[in-house]
Amino acid sequence: MPATAGHGTASAGAVRAGAVAPRSRSGAWVAAGFGALLGAVVSWAASDGLIDDTYITLAYARNLADSGHWGLTPQMTSNAATSPLNVLLLAVFTVLVRPVGGGPVLALGVLTAVLGALAGWWLQRVAVRLGLSAGWPVLALVVVLLNPFLVSALGLEVVLVFTCVTGLLAAGVAGRSVLFGVAAGAGLLARLDVVVFVVVLALACAGVRRRLPVAVLACVVVAVPWFAVSWWWLGSAIPDTFVIKTLQESFGEGRTYLRGLWTHYAPVTPVSVVVAVAPALVGLVVLGLLVVGVLRRRVRAGAGALVGLGLGGVGYFAVYSGLGVPPYQWYYVPPLVASSVVAVLGAGVLLGRRARRPRVRGALVGAGVAAVVALGVCVPAVAWPLPWAYPPVFGNYATPAEYRRIGADLGVLVGDERVSAAGEIGTLAYSCRCEVVDAFSDPAVLQPLVERRIAEAGPVLGPLLELNYARREVGAPRPVPFALRWTDPGSAPAGLPSWSTTAGTWRAPGELVLRPARG
Repeated sequence: MPATAGHGTASAGAVRAGAVAPRSRSGAWVAAGFGALLGAVVSWAASDGLIDDTYITLAYARNLADSGHWGLTPQMTSNAATSPLNVLLLAVFTVLVRPVGGGPVLALGVLTAVLGALAGWWLQRVAVRLGLSAGWPVLALVVVLLNPFLVSALGLEVVLVFTCVTGLLAAGVAGRSVLFGVAAGAGLLARLDVVVFVVVLALACAGVRRRLPVAVLACVVVAVPWFAVSWWWLGSAIPDTFVIKTLQESFGEGRTYLRGLWTHYAPVTPVSVVVAVAPALVGLVVLGLLVVGVLRRRVRAGAGALVGLGLGGVGYFAVYSGLGVPPYQWYYVPPLVASSVVAVLGAGVLLGRRARRPRVRGALVGAGVAAVVALGVCVPAVAWPLPWAYPPVFGNYATPAEYRRIGADLGVLVGDERVSAAGEIGTLAYSCRCEVVDAFSDPAVLQPLVERRIAEAGPVLGPLLELNYARREVGAPRPVPFALRWTDPGSAPAGLPSWSTTAGTWRAPGELVLRPARG
């Protein structure tokens, strides 16, 4: 009898496994397809209104695809691309879309769709491990990919970071150390500060923790080659944006990262802030309940990975608040993404079997529709029809279309000569294909900032920065015959080329003037 009972139990388990596996695979394909579709739609909506920093990344990608050159402008080698993996992927897709007449913007759309699909696939694998239906990862995709702060920074590494974090979460829940290490290495190449999520999730996931050396080795194999090449070839293992952004500190009047959502963004775009932050605040509540559930062993063991993800988001926010960096909108995306995913999947875990009830499924659909409507409310009225002219959260001095027009004219006016930037460089450099000069493009201009950052660093960070820049060799600054300068509308000197700008939700109209550098 015991043998028969054991055989029957095993057979029943096999039947259940065989019945669940096809559904889980089909659910993964559904989530992947939805993620790809949502990524493509969002990319198309944003294609005409990409922010200035996105064009820095696109310029790097195009130069790499065109000639293997690593730099913002065609001639100067620089290391101000925060996300080397994002640049590499965009360069690859730029080459792939050329046969159909596409460029970096189309490549961005295709890459975003691919990353959305991969994120959807991994979220579904997490949902299966947590005993959740396919609706939960789909809702998570909606909440994250329609977050106003994320869509307003599209083209930067925001979607790539989201995808890497979902990979870490999926590997952590499954206890797959090698996959975790690979996702960790990719995350570090996407943004070096993803290390906060890597460390916390590695400690929170028992399966990864037991085989931590394997995960570390996989991470090293993926990430270290680039950092070594960057240190040897570009003169710094880490991107130069670390120096630029940490020295900038704030947008003035105490508007730092810690207070930026309320002091900088909320007065101008309050609806966008509410829509972006509300799911994250729910996620913090869910995180607290999950911690209690894990400690009392009242939730699934895999829920510990969600706890790690939520704590990683909290840690990320704390680290950036401690650094005192400016409140750039994309800096808020990683913690908002992490907490939003915890809000959705964590709510499903806490509901347990009730998560499969028809009423709950109806609530999921309603929440998804609400997220879509909320994004529509966030988009400025002047941005309709789609594609929008600028995104919901926008703070550049000129609209993307104005900068593209100015850049095209600038390329004709200055030719092969160098011209100094006037605060924003990305769209102008991308559109003019000329040598626009500032700390992002010219290492010689950046060098005084590097020396200052090393001098102001403490006894621990200082020697590390000195080692990081040990191979940096910068020549004397080359002459810059022209300069771009902002002035009030109608006050440009007679006879000098100038362009009027309207900006968007943030800035007052202005006039950009091209003048001799010594004029």
